[in-house]
Amino acid sequence: MKTTINVVDAPCGYGKTSWAIQYMNSMASDTHQFIYVTPFLEEVERVKSSVTNRVFYDPIAVKGETKLDDVHRLLGEGKDICTTHALFQMATLETMKLLKVNNYTLILDEVLNVIEQVPLRKSDLTLLLEAEAVSIIEDDNGLKYIKWKKAKKNYDTRYNEIKQKALTNNLMYCDNSALIWNFPCEVFQSFQNVFILTYFFKGQLQRAYYDLHGINYRYLSVKNEESDYTLIPYNDRIPYNKSGLKDKIDIYIGDLNKIGDGTYDLSKKWLEKPSNKDLVVKLNKNARNYLMNICKEKVENVMWTTVKGDKEIIKKKISPRGFSSGFVQMTERATNKYKEKYCLAYLVNRYLNPIQKRFFEQYGVKIDQNTWALSELIQWMWRSRIREGLSIKIYIPSRRMRDLLNLYLNSETFEEAPQNAITNEPPSDWHL
Repeated sequence: MKTTINVVDAPCGYGKTSWAIQYMNSMASDTHQFIYVTPFLEEVERVKSSVTNRVFYDPIAVKGETKLDDVHRLLGEGKDICTTHALFQMATLETMKLLKVNNYTLILDEVLNVIEQVPLRKSDLTLLLEAEAVSIIEDDNGLKYIKWKKAKKNYDTRYNEIKQKALTNNLMYCDNSALIWNFPCEVFQSFQNVFILTYFFKGQLQRAYYDLHGINYRYLSVKNEESDYTLIPYNDRIPYNKSGLKDKIDIYIGDLNKIGDGTYDLSKKWLEKPSNKDLVVKLNKNARNYLMNICKEKVENVMWTTVKGDKEIIKKKISPRGFSSGFVQMTERATNKYKEKYCLAYLVNRYLNPIQKRFFEQYGVKIDQNTWALSELIQWMWRSRIREGLSIKIYIPSRRMRDLLNLYLNSETFEEAPQNAITNEPPSDWHL
């Protein structure tokens, strides 16, 4: 029987983390074992100190054993575990077996990187195929995988990393040209219950990944009554009143925006294009002008972002003089480190990696580029003090990104659940 994923999709401030802490505190240790997974180590410590009716263990590497070895030891003993995304992504067949034995519940704070492109030239793949080291097979659902042949299992070559991924059935074939590492979806099916705490799941790659693998997910929201948090079906959610939010976000309007009028202006490809080097310099000056002269802020109150580029070349070219330390990478999630920041500059126009887009589309899974881009912008913005209900100022020179944010703030366009989501059911754990 397949596990149906519980996606707790609600804006910051609705009480997703507060619900999770309440849930773990209220369940008896003889009926529930938890794994809480978060992007950052500081969040591990916060959860460990907030859940008082059970002891959470943070896996460590000791006496020649890895952190994953410690995870397996703790799972075998039925301990509650709090760890990071990075360690969770290392899950193996042994991990899955131990999870099933002890009926663990997973609480995943923010989505994982569930797919990654594996660096490999097309000629290298041709070489491996001609050497009969690998083969391309198609499963019952039409998904194509790269399989390393058992007869060549002990070969020690420069393709060892490819071999390891292929031997664990995690390497998929994309568009006749690329390889994609795919987080083993069986990991999610090894838990008794799975809860994902996020916002805008519809626009994230993990949603497309679930659709690709036929994993069911129900949409839930959080209701807060006098600090008592309850999960409710998404259809019963309290609509997000954005009028107060809109009043707290001062989006810059003025001549500094002229640099980003085109649909693809300020995209990664645009920023890397040699013929745009003078415009990149102009973007740098515009950002500094906004932060120093319009906002008149010190660097400690500032956060800005853009594409890093190869060896951080783009980031260095755009970095506004005097504000370089205010950089917060555009993929930042689930951290409170920047909650004092209130003067923001979003110096990029987000588009999904073309290979990732083609990977899903070749299997008929569509990704709405605008919803994805908006979800990335929202997640980044919410690192600032807007998460505390306080006002912010933001410079978004890309007209496309600015229009998406305004559409979000002035409509319900992006609030509908994904087409495949179950929206009228309570959470899977009957104790709730």
